[in-house]
Amino acid sequence: MAAVTQMDEAKPSRRENRAPGLGGHFLVTPLVAGLLVAATLLSAVWVVERQAMDRRMHEGLDRLAQIRTGIESQLNQAANASVGMAAMIEVNQGVDKVALRLMAERMLERTPVIRSFAIAPDNVIAMSIPLEGNRAAIGLDLSRHPIQRGSLLQTMETGQPVLGGPYELVQGGYAVIHRVPVFFDRDGDGQRDYWGVVSTPIGVMKLFHAAGVRGLLETDDFAARGMDGLGADGAIFLGTPALFDSPDTLKTAVIALDGRWQLAMSPSAASPLLIWSERLAKLLAVLSGLLVAWVALRWQMQQRRLIESEHLLRDVTSNISDVVFRADTQGQLVYVSPAYERLVGRSFRDLLGGSWINLFPARERRRVREAFAALPPENPRLVLKSLLGDRDGRELSIELRVERLGDHDGGRAGLVGTLTDLSDRHALEQLEGLATAVFDGVGDAIVILDRRRRVLAVNPGFERLTGVPSSQIVGERLNTPRVMGPSRSRLQSCLRGLRSRGRWQGELPCQLPDGRERILHWSMDTLRDDRGRLRRYVAVIIDVTSRHQQLEAMYHRAHHDNLTGVLNRAGLEERFEQARQHALRQGGHIALAFVDLNGFKPINDTLGHHVGDEVLREVAGRLESVGRGEDIVARLGGDEFVVAFYGVRTAESIQSLGANLRERIEAPLVVPGTMQLLRIQASIGFAFFPDEADTLNGLMRRADRAMYEAKSRGEDSAVVRADALDAAKRK
Repeated sequence: MAAVTQMDEAKPSRRENRAPGLGGHFLVTPLVAGLLVAATLLSAVWVVERQAMDRRMHEGLDRLAQIRTGIESQLNQAANASVGMAAMIEVNQGVDKVALRLMAERMLERTPVIRSFAIAPDNVIAMSIPLEGNRAAIGLDLSRHPIQRGSLLQTMETGQPVLGGPYELVQGGYAVIHRVPVFFDRDGDGQRDYWGVVSTPIGVMKLFHAAGVRGLLETDDFAARGMDGLGADGAIFLGTPALFDSPDTLKTAVIALDGRWQLAMSPSAASPLLIWSERLAKLLAVLSGLLVAWVALRWQMQQRRLIESEHLLRDVTSNISDVVFRADTQGQLVYVSPAYERLVGRSFRDLLGGSWINLFPARERRRVREAFAALPPENPRLVLKSLLGDRDGRELSIELRVERLGDHDGGRAGLVGTLTDLSDRHALEQLEGLATAVFDGVGDAIVILDRRRRVLAVNPGFERLTGVPSSQIVGERLNTPRVMGPSRSRLQSCLRGLRSRGRWQGELPCQLPDGRERILHWSMDTLRDDRGRLRRYVAVIIDVTSRHQQLEAMYHRAHHDNLTGVLNRAGLEERFEQARQHALRQGGHIALAFVDLNGFKPINDTLGHHVGDEVLREVAGRLESVGRGEDIVARLGGDEFVVAFYGVRTAESIQSLGANLRERIEAPLVVPGTMQLLRIQASIGFAFFPDEADTLNGLMRRADRAMYEAKSRGEDSAVVRADALDAAKRK
């Protein structure tokens, strides 16, 4: 039975084999549940919103229909009144002013949207009822009116009433005008002749107010279009034009006598209470979905923790190097981890069901049993060094840790213990001792940092190099410390190299705390754990200042004249190429002067080479004092020098430089150690970059020719430009 228990615990169950797949769907189920709940509730809210919107839409359509009916009713009443006035004139075959006025006043009382009646025989308004407020219209010839003439001609041609406008009336205000032509036999020939027209202005605002749109006009929720009865093709004459462009606007057509108008109205907005109720319902729907997702997530997390704890127990007991064993209340083994077999080379299955003391060799069992039996009740844990015997007869040093377990009722529930192999620990301790000896004894500086670049340890070599004791730097964060120099870009380059390649090397100039300027070579490596996570940085620092100084001295000797200290031919070529590239990028110019000392050989022959050397050093110093810091002075050999001036643009500047050079060179010279006064003369030739040549050799050839031209003139200190020399030859 015990063996079966061991096998069951050592072998993962089918359910456990499926458990790792849970991680991929850990968040899916709660999110889906929450989304379904939220989507269901939001759908319900949306349905209610649509119903409320449809209800407001139907209410708006009903109101718009009422407005349309009111407008059509008012227009029809006004049209009937206008037709009646025209019929009365036709019956009387002329104007009976008294009867016509009585009838018009009665019509105006019954139809308040009519502003007046205008009687226009031969198209000229002769009578207006009422006259008050309409005097300006008397005498108006409608056939000549630029706006109203169109509707007049239409009614004359068709013989039918016409609704025109809205128009701006000469007596003030806006109105649509219903015109009714009047025909009767004027000359007794039995034919109906055109007599004139009855015009009935209908006030636009009165018309729409009577139809019930006053409040809508005040809130810009109503508009009308259809000038001259053109319907949707006519211009807007009332309200906000933007209403006709909105997809939510309610629209309807009004049959305006012989024409059409189109009305537009915004649907009634939801009440603030309804809007806030809808928003609150949406918020509650989302919160409900989140609550469901949270509850499902909590439940799933509990299930996951349970499965993970089972996995953890299995992984810990099966894979750790320590032997884990479990015994029941009688001290009989019910579980021994596979590490026992790896450690001693024998199967643990023969031990199951026997006393846990049998894990140890015979000569160790009594000592272990007595030590465990002597445990006090308040301290049920035993830690003891002992031995195990492997299958080859060797004894392994181990550490035993065993503890009594209690059940829920306070009684004993057996014991659990571990056996730790101490062989690797001893070897590790020896290795650590060796590493410590190397760390302390090596001459190079070594720094160990944690993953946040805090200093964990420095060796004595670091203290000797920097003069900083370990007590002052351990625990500090290494950002841009004195030992790495002030360049933060170098630090960022170092960190990028460590992240991408795991190693960085570089040489950094720095100033040590004692003020010494040094150059240090850094070699930094990263240490990672078995999962690839960064744990440590290790830096080895070497002082390479002497090597750099030697290299700099070698470079200086290779590029400078040993006698005068100015550049030699190699140094001139390197510096000029830098100046040339800079001039090409910036569009600059360079003037190159070739200087040759006149009569220098007699000085060497008569006064000695040591005097000649002093003269050459003095001339080199004077040449350096003429230009600026970026200008170039070089000695080619003997008494020949080259001076390159950067940024020179004009011939006048070159003449000024030549004069300055000549003045400096010709200044009297007292040879050190003697009282002898010398005067030096020179011939100077100039060449101009890039006009005359774009390479150093080309410029030197041009300047050399110009210098020899100066010599050929017999002048000791002549200045000649190469381009001037070419011009002279062409002549």
